Amino acid sequence: MNGYLLDTSTCIFLLRGKRSVEEKLNEIDVESCYISDAVVAELLFGAYYSDRVEENLRQVDAFVTEMKVIPFDQTVQVFAQERAKLWKAGKKIEDFDLLIGCAAKAMGLTIVTHNRKHFEHIEGLDIEDWV
Repeated sequence: MNGYLLDTSTCIFLLRGKRSVEEKLNEIDVESCYISDAVVAELLFGAYYSDRVEENLRQVDAFVTEMKVIPFDQTVQVFAQERAKLWKAGKKIEDFDLLIGCAAKAMGLTIVTHNRKHFEHIEGLDIEDWV
């Protein structure tokens, strides 16, 4: 599978109207973009944690409806293997970032993030920053 998995930071930039991210998304086929269940969870958390809960929940719901979501059960093996390998090497990555990165790796997608350092320990993962 070719395409892009947008991490939470990239989705937030899109939701806030960051021009460079919108322009890059317009350059490529939006059909080649995905998000993972972990990204949905983080976006929902941000909405519930905000001062404008209802408004932000509507915005997240509209965004998620337009995206293809990769469920965790399709990437669980890669997550478990990668987490064990990283822990044995003394490199611990926050679980949600690891879930997102492993979703991209399992599906053969390039991860799009503004937090490159969170994902660079995942071997074989292609990383882009659209900001």
